Amino acid sequence: MRKFLWGIVTVFVVFATGCSVNVKPKSGTAAMSPAITIKYAKDFTVFNRDGKQEVVVYNPWKKGEVLAHFVLVKSHPRKGEIKVPLDSVAVFSSTQLNALRMLGVLDKVTGISEARFISNPEVKKALAAGKMTELAAGGHYFIERILQEKPQAIFFSPFQGNLKLPRTLSSLTAIPYLDYTENSPLGRAEWIKFSALFFGKEKVADSLFQNIEKQYLILKKMTDTLSELPTVFSDKFFSGQWFVPGGRSYIARIFQDAGADYLWRNDKHVASFPLNFETVFQKAQNADYWRIIGTFGSRPSYREIADENELYTHFNAFQRHHIIYCNPKKTAYFERSAMEPQWVLADFIKAFHPKLLPDYQPVFYHVLK
Repeated sequence: MRKFLWGIVTVFVVFATGCSVNVKPKSGTAAMSPAITIKYAKDFTVFNRDGKQEVVVYNPWKKGEVLAHFVLVKSHPRKGEIKVPLDSVAVFSSTQLNALRMLGVLDKVTGISEARFISNPEVKKALAAGKMTELAAGGHYFIERILQEKPQAIFFSPFQGNLKLPRTLSSLTAIPYLDYTENSPLGRAEWIKFSALFFGKEKVADSLFQNIEKQYLILKKMTDTLSELPTVFSDKFFSGQWFVPGGRSYIARIFQDAGADYLWRNDKHVASFPLNFETVFQKAQNADYWRIIGTFGSRPSYREIADENELYTHFNAFQRHHIIYCNPKKTAYFERSAMEPQWVLADFIKAFHPKLLPDYQPVFYHVLK
């Protein structure tokens, strides 16, 4: 069914924290023009100015503030410019590893983080052969190893309150990769265009994204005219709190596009927010479906979920065996899903409206029997 759907369907850095970089053209300036088309992603932009390509990454937590600014040149770099394509990079974002695999430049990656969580066989093979090195783990950077490896650039995922690499790495080029802050599924996937800029693979990225977009929109159209939308809620109780995805979050958008009625759809949060068990139970007790991502042993079952918390058995979705489950270890969900939103969407459509995709085999999520 996936084949069927497919058918139809260098761098100069001003790494700013708390200050802005002027990248807008002044009145009367005609030297700046868009370099690539960006339709969904909101946190980066690319334009040409005076024959050079400039990349701007915005701070998603402070509207209008520039987080980083890059100038890319393909030949004869001047002071403050680095020639692209890059030849050796460290990647501290597992989602970007998948983007680089898709672009065919995984061989340019010399360092990664959290090796034990990586599922990609190419990366595992490169690690075993000594072609890649683990440079960070457990929230700690291996400073000496990084400085010894000295990659041309480090791609990393900053988060609110910690926007920079350690000062001891300030001599290296740091490139923030913020796909996870996009609340649009296609917005996240469009960050493959960002990755491509640093490896001269813009045309490849554009072609890949067009296919992703085409498949996603075809699937979404299947649910546009549905009159009956099953209700759904997400995640589970943990350490005294239930973190509920906001109504403007990535997963809320996926639920909507898959033809479901997310119970917190009217909430204004972009990220997840905490609630107590009683509040969630009061609202979600009678919901049709329940989405869970996590691990429950080698063979997850309703018995194992009940053993974790007996109160789960009182939800209608549990009693009807309507839990939509994803094992992130077996599916490499956290590595793959950002760049493959069409399959996430197809999985949910298969769960909510199985008759729409009768022959489709789920990739990440399935209804737990």
